[in-house]
Amino acid sequence: MDKKKLLYAALSGAASIAFALAPAMAASADNDTTGADSHNEAEVELDNDVTISQVNNLDVTNTIKINSETGENSADKNTGDGSVSTGDAGAKVSIETAGNSNSLTLTMGESGDLSASNEKTGADSKNEAEVEVDNDLDVTQTNNASVHNDVDVDAETGENSADKNTGDGSVETGDAEVDVMVGTDVNENVLEIDGLGSGDPSAANDTTGADSKNEAEVEVDNDVDILQTNNLDSGVTNDIDVEAETGENSADKNTGEGSVDTGDADVSVELNTSGNSNEATIEAGVGGDWEVSNEKTGYDSKNEAEVEVDNDVDVTQVNNSSVHNNGDIEADTGDNSADKNTSDGVKTGDTDVEVSVSTDVNSNSLD
Repeated sequence: MDKKKLLYAALSGAASIAFALAPAMAASADNDTTGADSHNEAEVELDNDVTISQVNNLDVTNTIKINSETGENSADKNTGDGSVSTGDAGAKVSIETAGNSNSLTLTMGESGDLSASNEKTGADSKNEAEVEVDNDLDVTQTNNASVHNDVDVDAETGENSADKNTGDGSVETGDAEVDVMVGTDVNENVLEIDGLGSGDPSAANDTTGADSKNEAEVEVDNDVDILQTNNLDSGVTNDIDVEAETGENSADKNTGEGSVDTGDADVSVELNTSGNSNEATIEAGVGGDWEVSNEKTGYDSKNEAEVEVDNDVDVTQVNNSSVHNNGDIEADTGDNSADKNTSDGVKTGDTDVEVSVSTDVNSNSLD
Protein backbone atom coordinates (compact mmCIF):
# COMPACT_ATOMS: atom_id res chain seq x y z
CA MET A 1 0.00 0.00 0.00
CA ASP A 2 1.03 3.61 -0.32
CA LYS A 3 2.33 5.38 2.72
CA LYS A 4 2.21 9.15 3.06
CA LYS A 5 2.77 11.56 5.89
CA LEU A 6 1.82 15.24 5.94
CA LEU A 7 2.84 17.83 8.50
CA TYR A 8 1.79 21.49 8.47
CA ALA A 9 2.66 24.13 11.05
CA ALA A 10 1.94 27.85 11.07
CA LEU A 11 2.49 30.74 13.48
CA SER A 12 1.50 34.35 13.05
CA GLY A 13 1.17 37.48 15.13
CA ALA A 14 0.54 41.20 14.60
CA ALA A 15 0.03 44.39 16.59
CA SER A 16 -1.76 47.39 15.11
CA ILE A 17 -2.52 50.80 16.64
CA ALA A 18 -4.37 53.82 15.25
CA PHE A 19 -3.84 56.97 17.32
CA ALA A 20 -4.93 60.63 17.10
CA LEU A 21 -2.38 62.87 18.79
CA ALA A 22 -4.37 66.13 18.72
CA PRO A 23 -8.09 66.82 18.49
CA ALA A 24 -9.58 67.28 15.05
CA MET A 25 -11.31 70.54 15.91
CA ALA A 26 -10.73 74.28 15.60
CA ALA A 27 -8.82 76.20 18.28
CA SER A 28 -8.90 80.00 18.49
CA ALA A 29 -7.67 82.74 20.85
CA ASP A 30 -9.15 86.23 20.37
CA ASN A 31 -9.09 89.62 22.08
CA ASP A 32 -12.02 91.70 20.78
CA THR A 33 -12.78 95.36 21.67
CA THR A 34 -10.34 95.92 24.53
CA GLY A 35 -10.26 99.05 26.74
CA ALA A 36 -7.63 101.75 26.94
CA ASP A 37 -4.60 100.97 29.11
CA SER A 38 -5.81 97.38 29.51
CA HIS A 39 -3.68 94.27 29.47
CA ASN A 40 -5.40 91.34 27.75
CA GLU A 41 -4.19 87.82 27.09
CA ALA A 42 -6.08 85.03 25.31
CA GLU A 43 -4.25 81.74 25.00
CA VAL A 44 -4.96 78.18 23.91
CA GLU A 45 -2.17 75.76 24.75
CA LEU A 46 -2.12 72.08 23.86
CA ASP A 47 0.80 69.97 25.05
CA ASN A 48 1.03 66.31 24.01
CA ASP A 49 3.88 64.21 25.34
CA VAL A 50 3.43 60.71 23.99
CA THR A 51 5.72 57.68 24.20
CA ILE A 52 4.77 54.57 22.26
CA SER A 53 6.72 51.34 22.38
CA GLN A 54 5.84 48.26 20.34
CA VAL A 55 8.03 45.25 21.06
CA ASN A 56 7.72 41.68 19.80
CA ASN A 57 9.91 38.76 20.85
CA LEU A 58 9.63 35.52 18.88
CA ASP A 59 11.49 32.26 19.43
CA VAL A 60 10.35 29.33 17.28
CA THR A 61 11.86 25.87 17.04
CA ASN A 62 10.35 23.24 14.74
CA THR A 63 11.88 19.78 14.95
CA ILE A 64 10.40 17.33 12.47
CA LYS A 65 11.45 13.73 11.95
CA ILE A 66 9.54 11.51 9.54
CA ASN A 67 10.21 7.98 8.35
CA SER A 68 7.86 6.77 5.60
CA GLU A 69 8.85 3.24 4.59
CA THR A 70 7.45 0.34 2.61
CA GLY A 71 10.81 -1.36 1.99
CA GLU A 72 13.17 -3.66 3.88
CA ASN A 73 11.21 -6.76 2.89
CA SER A 74 12.52 -10.24 2.09
CA ALA A 75 11.30 -13.27 0.15
CA ASP A 76 14.31 -15.55 0.48
CA LYS A 77 15.05 -19.27 0.41
CA ASN A 78 11.69 -20.38 -0.88
CA THR A 79 11.24 -23.77 -2.58
CA GLY A 80 9.36 -22.00 -5.37
CA ASP A 81 9.44 -18.39 -6.48
CA GLY A 82 10.20 -15.47 -4.20
CA SER A 83 8.83 -12.03 -5.01
CA VAL A 84 8.59 -8.65 -3.31
CA SER A 85 6.37 -5.81 -4.54
CA THR A 86 6.24 -2.61 -2.45
CA GLY A 87 3.91 0.32 -2.53
CA ASP A 88 4.87 3.97 -2.75
CA ALA A 89 6.37 5.92 0.16
CA GLY A 90 5.59 9.63 0.34
CA ALA A 91 6.30 12.37 2.86
CA LYS A 92 5.25 16.02 2.70
CA VAL A 93 6.34 18.66 5.21
CA SER A 94 5.11 22.27 5.18
CA ILE A 95 6.29 24.73 7.85
CA GLU A 96 5.28 28.39 7.75
CA THR A 97 6.38 30.87 10.42
CA ALA A 98 5.06 34.42 10.30
CA GLY A 99 5.13 36.91 13.14
CA ASN A 100 6.51 40.06 14.77
CA SER A 101 4.54 42.75 12.97
CA ASN A 102 4.06 46.30 14.28
CA SER A 103 1.70 48.78 12.61
CA LEU A 104 1.12 52.32 13.90
CA THR A 105 -0.95 55.12 12.37
CA LEU A 106 -0.73 58.58 13.96
CA THR A 107 -2.95 61.56 13.15
CA MET A 108 -1.60 64.83 14.52
CA GLY A 109 -4.52 67.27 14.38
CA GLU A 110 -4.56 67.64 10.61
CA SER A 111 -8.20 68.73 10.27
CA GLY A 112 -8.26 71.46 12.93
CA ASP A 113 -8.08 75.22 12.19
CA LEU A 114 -5.92 77.29 14.54
CA SER A 115 -6.46 81.07 14.82
CA ALA A 116 -5.29 83.94 17.02
CA SER A 117 -6.51 87.55 16.63
CA ASN A 118 -6.68 90.96 18.28
CA GLU A 119 -9.57 93.18 17.12
CA LYS A 120 -10.44 96.77 18.07
CA THR A 121 -7.86 97.22 20.77
CA GLY A 122 -7.82 100.28 23.03
CA ALA A 123 -5.17 102.95 23.20
CA ASP A 124 -2.08 102.12 25.25
CA SER A 125 -3.38 98.57 25.72
CA LYS A 126 -1.34 95.39 25.64
CA ASN A 127 -3.03 92.51 23.87
CA GLU A 128 -1.74 89.02 23.33
CA ALA A 129 -3.61 86.24 21.55
CA GLU A 130 -1.79 82.94 21.21
CA VAL A 131 -2.50 79.36 20.15
CA GLU A 132 0.32 76.99 20.97
CA VAL A 133 0.46 73.27 20.12
CA ASP A 134 3.42 71.27 21.34
CA ASN A 135 3.67 67.63 20.28
CA ASP A 136 6.52 65.56 21.68
CA LEU A 137 6.34 62.07 20.23
CA ASP A 138 8.68 59.14 20.79
CA VAL A 139 7.94 55.93 18.88
CA THR A 140 9.89 52.70 19.22
CA GLN A 141 9.09 49.63 17.15
CA THR A 142 11.23 46.60 17.89
CA ASN A 143 11.12 43.00 16.70
CA ASN A 144 13.39 40.24 17.97
CA ALA A 145 13.09 36.84 16.31
CA SER A 146 14.84 33.50 16.28
CA VAL A 147 13.59 30.65 14.07
CA HIS A 148 15.12 27.19 13.87
CA ASN A 149 13.70 24.51 11.59
CA ASP A 150 15.18 21.03 11.85
CA VAL A 151 13.67 18.61 9.32
CA ASP A 152 14.72 14.98 8.92
CA VAL A 153 12.68 13.01 6.37
CA ASP A 154 13.23 9.50 5.05
CA ALA A 155 10.99 7.91 2.41
CA GLU A 156 12.09 4.39 1.48
CA THR A 157 10.74 1.56 -0.63
CA GLY A 158 14.08 -0.17 -1.18
CA GLU A 159 16.40 -2.55 0.69
CA ASN A 160 14.37 -5.61 -0.30
CA SER A 161 15.63 -9.07 -1.10
CA ALA A 162 14.42 -12.13 -3.06
CA ASP A 163 17.43 -14.41 -2.82
CA LYS A 164 18.23 -18.10 -2.91
CA ASN A 165 14.89 -19.35 -4.17
CA THR A 166 14.54 -22.57 -6.19
CA GLY A 167 12.32 -20.68 -8.62
CA ASP A 168 12.47 -17.07 -9.74
CA GLY A 169 13.39 -14.15 -7.50
CA SER A 170 11.90 -10.74 -8.23
CA VAL A 171 11.77 -7.35 -6.53
CA GLU A 172 9.54 -4.49 -7.70
CA THR A 173 9.49 -1.31 -5.62
CA GLY A 174 7.14 1.63 -5.57
CA ASP A 175 8.11 5.28 -5.86
CA ALA A 176 9.64 7.34 -3.05
CA GLU A 177 8.66 11.00 -3.00
CA VAL A 178 9.56 13.73 -0.50
CA ASP A 179 8.24 17.31 -0.61
CA VAL A 180 9.56 19.86 1.91
CA MET A 181 8.48 23.53 2.03
CA VAL A 182 9.76 25.85 4.75
CA GLY A 183 8.67 29.49 4.75
CA THR A 184 9.70 32.17 7.25
CA ASP A 185 8.45 35.77 7.16
CA VAL A 186 9.13 37.73 10.35
CA ASN A 187 9.88 41.24 11.63
CA GLU A 188 7.95 44.05 9.98
CA ASN A 189 7.47 47.63 11.19
CA VAL A 190 5.02 50.01 9.50
CA LEU A 191 4.58 53.61 10.69
CA GLU A 192 2.41 56.36 9.19
CA ILE A 193 2.23 59.91 10.53
CA ASP A 194 -0.20 62.43 9.06
CA GLY A 195 -0.85 66.09 9.84
CA LEU A 196 2.51 67.64 10.73
CA GLY A 197 1.88 71.33 10.02
CA SER A 198 -1.39 70.96 8.17
CA GLY A 199 -4.70 72.69 8.73
CA ASP A 200 -5.51 76.39 8.19
CA PRO A 201 -3.61 78.48 10.77
CA SER A 202 -4.13 82.26 10.87
CA ALA A 203 -2.88 85.18 12.95
CA ALA A 204 -4.29 88.71 12.61
CA ASN A 205 -4.27 92.17 14.22
CA ASP A 206 -7.21 94.30 13.06
CA THR A 207 -7.97 97.92 13.99
CA THR A 208 -5.44 98.47 16.77
CA GLY A 209 -5.37 101.49 19.05
CA ALA A 210 -2.74 104.21 19.21
CA ASP A 211 0.39 103.37 21.22
CA SER A 212 -0.95 99.84 21.71
CA LYS A 213 1.09 96.68 21.63
CA ASN A 214 -0.59 93.75 19.89
CA GLU A 215 0.69 90.25 19.34
CA ALA A 216 -1.20 87.46 17.56
CA GLU A 217 0.63 84.16 17.24
CA VAL A 218 -0.03 80.58 16.21
CA GLU A 219 2.83 78.23 17.04
CA VAL A 220 3.01 74.50 16.31
CA ASP A 221 6.04 72.57 17.50
CA ASN A 222 6.39 68.92 16.53
CA ASP A 223 9.32 66.98 17.96
CA VAL A 224 9.22 63.42 16.62
CA ASP A 225 11.77 60.67 17.32
CA ILE A 226 11.29 57.34 15.56
CA LEU A 227 13.32 54.17 16.05
CA GLN A 228 12.48 51.07 14.01
CA THR A 229 14.61 48.00 14.75
CA ASN A 230 14.49 44.42 13.53
CA ASN A 231 16.83 41.83 14.98
CA LEU A 232 17.48 38.41 13.51
CA ASP A 233 20.80 38.11 15.32
CA SER A 234 20.07 34.59 16.49
CA GLY A 235 18.90 34.17 12.95
CA VAL A 236 16.91 31.84 10.81
CA THR A 237 18.44 28.38 10.59
CA ASN A 238 17.09 25.68 8.31
CA ASP A 239 18.67 22.23 8.70
CA ILE A 240 17.19 19.89 6.10
CA ASP A 241 18.13 16.21 5.86
CA VAL A 242 16.17 14.32 3.20
CA GLU A 243 16.56 10.82 1.74
CA ALA A 244 14.37 9.20 -0.91
CA GLU A 245 15.43 5.66 -1.72
CA THR A 246 14.08 2.88 -3.88
CA GLY A 247 17.39 1.08 -4.43
CA GLU A 248 19.65 -1.33 -2.53
CA ASN A 249 17.62 -4.38 -3.57
CA SER A 250 18.87 -7.84 -4.38
CA ALA A 251 17.57 -10.84 -6.33
CA ASP A 252 20.61 -13.14 -6.17
CA LYS A 253 21.42 -16.80 -6.35
CA ASN A 254 18.03 -17.97 -7.57
CA THR A 255 17.68 -21.20 -9.53
CA GLY A 256 15.45 -19.37 -12.00
CA GLU A 257 15.52 -15.76 -13.07
CA GLY A 258 16.53 -12.84 -10.89
CA SER A 259 15.09 -9.40 -11.57
CA VAL A 260 14.95 -6.00 -9.85
CA ASP A 261 12.70 -3.15 -11.01
CA THR A 262 12.80 -0.01 -8.86
CA GLY A 263 10.48 2.95 -8.72
CA ASP A 264 11.42 6.61 -9.03
CA ALA A 265 12.99 8.69 -6.24
CA ASP A 266 11.87 12.35 -6.23
CA VAL A 267 12.88 15.10 -3.82
CA SER A 268 11.63 18.70 -3.78
CA VAL A 269 12.94 21.19 -1.22
CA GLU A 270 11.88 24.86 -1.08
CA LEU A 271 13.27 27.30 1.49
CA ASN A 272 11.90 30.86 1.54
CA THR A 273 13.13 33.38 4.11
CA SER A 274 11.98 36.99 4.20
CA GLY A 275 11.77 39.66 6.86
CA ASN A 276 13.37 42.65 8.57
CA SER A 277 11.31 45.34 6.87
CA ASN A 278 10.94 48.93 8.09
CA GLU A 279 8.53 51.35 6.45
CA ALA A 280 7.85 54.91 7.60
CA THR A 281 5.61 57.44 5.86
CA ILE A 282 5.56 60.99 7.24
CA GLU A 283 3.32 63.74 5.88
CA ALA A 284 4.82 67.07 6.89
CA GLY A 285 4.57 70.60 5.52
CA VAL A 286 1.93 73.11 4.54
CA GLY A 287 -1.28 71.19 4.14
CA GLY A 288 -3.72 74.08 4.30
CA ASP A 289 -4.05 77.87 3.85
CA TRP A 290 -1.85 79.96 6.13
CA GLU A 291 -2.83 83.57 6.75
CA VAL A 292 -0.98 86.33 8.63
CA SER A 293 -2.17 89.98 8.63
CA ASN A 294 -1.99 93.39 10.33
CA GLU A 295 -4.86 95.68 9.31
CA LYS A 296 -5.81 99.22 10.35
CA THR A 297 -3.05 99.66 12.88
CA GLY A 298 -3.08 102.66 15.25
CA TYR A 299 -0.58 105.48 15.57
CA ASP A 300 2.72 104.44 17.15
CA SER A 301 1.35 100.96 17.81
CA LYS A 302 3.40 97.80 17.78
CA ASN A 303 1.71 94.89 15.99
CA GLU A 304 3.01 91.39 15.49
CA ALA A 305 1.16 88.61 13.67
CA GLU A 306 2.96 85.29 13.38
CA VAL A 307 2.36 81.70 12.34
CA GLU A 308 5.22 79.35 13.16
CA VAL A 309 5.43 75.62 12.53
CA ASP A 310 8.55 73.76 13.64
CA ASN A 311 8.94 70.09 12.69
CA ASP A 312 11.91 68.27 14.17
CA VAL A 313 11.79 64.67 12.94
CA ASP A 314 14.50 62.06 13.60
CA VAL A 315 14.08 58.62 12.03
CA THR A 316 16.38 55.65 12.62
CA GLN A 317 15.82 52.33 10.84
CA VAL A 318 17.99 49.35 11.80
CA ASN A 319 18.04 45.75 10.55
CA ASN A 320 20.28 42.95 11.82
CA SER A 321 19.97 39.49 10.31
CA SER A 322 21.59 36.10 10.05
CA VAL A 323 20.29 33.29 7.79
CA HIS A 324 21.71 29.78 7.57
CA ASN A 325 20.43 27.10 5.19
CA ASN A 326 21.98 23.63 5.51
CA GLY A 327 20.86 20.72 3.33
CA ASP A 328 21.81 17.06 3.03
CA ILE A 329 19.70 15.55 0.26
CA GLU A 330 19.87 12.10 -1.29
CA ALA A 331 17.76 10.42 -3.98
CA ASP A 332 18.78 6.84 -4.71
CA THR A 333 17.44 4.15 -7.05
CA GLY A 334 20.72 2.29 -7.46
CA ASP A 335 22.87 -0.20 -5.54
CA ASN A 336 20.79 -3.13 -6.75
CA SER A 337 21.96 -6.62 -7.63
CA ALA A 338 20.58 -9.58 -9.60
CA ASP A 339 23.54 -11.90 -9.57
CA LYS A 340 24.22 -15.58 -9.99
CA ASN A 341 20.82 -16.43 -11.41
CA THR A 342 20.14 -18.47 -14.56
CA SER A 343 18.89 -15.16 -16.01
CA ASP A 344 19.47 -11.68 -14.59
CA GLY A 345 17.94 -8.22 -15.03
CA VAL A 346 18.02 -4.86 -13.18
CA LYS A 347 15.89 -1.85 -14.14
CA THR A 348 16.08 1.32 -12.05
CA GLY A 349 13.70 4.21 -11.87
CA ASP A 350 14.54 7.89 -12.26
CA THR A 351 15.92 10.25 -9.64
CA ASP A 352 14.78 13.86 -9.59
CA VAL A 353 16.01 16.45 -7.09
CA GLU A 354 14.79 20.05 -7.04
CA VAL A 355 16.11 22.56 -4.51
CA SER A 356 14.97 26.20 -4.33
CA VAL A 357 16.42 28.64 -1.78
CA SER A 358 15.21 32.24 -1.56
CA THR A 359 16.33 34.86 0.98
CA ASP A 360 14.96 38.42 1.01
CA VAL A 361 15.77 40.35 4.19
CA ASN A 362 16.66 43.85 5.44
CA SER A 363 14.57 46.54 3.76
CA ASN A 364 14.13 50.18 4.84
CA SER A 365 11.64 52.58 3.29
CA LEU A 366 11.10 56.24 4.23
CA ASP A 367 8.71 58.60 2.45
